[in-house]
Amino acid sequence: MITTPVFIVAIVFGWLALMKYFNHQQAMSKINESQNAESEELREQVQQLTERVAVLEKIVTDSSYQVNQEFQKL
Repeated sequence: MITTPVFIVAIVFGWLALMKYFNHQQAMSKINESQNAESEELREQVQQLTERVAVLEKIVTDSSYQVNQEFQKL
């Protein structure tokens, strides 16, 4: 007799726990998707900045640029 109500309560709490777990998994999935998108955007920005720095290094190390700098000092 006592086992039936205990069994019903156990089923209800088990169901609630499963729902909580699946909701949490869904929320974590959305967060991961958001972080992946942001991470990809940051990778692209780093790539663009790396390319810009390479161009600037090429300009600064160019001999004609250095000669122009010397002329401007005079």
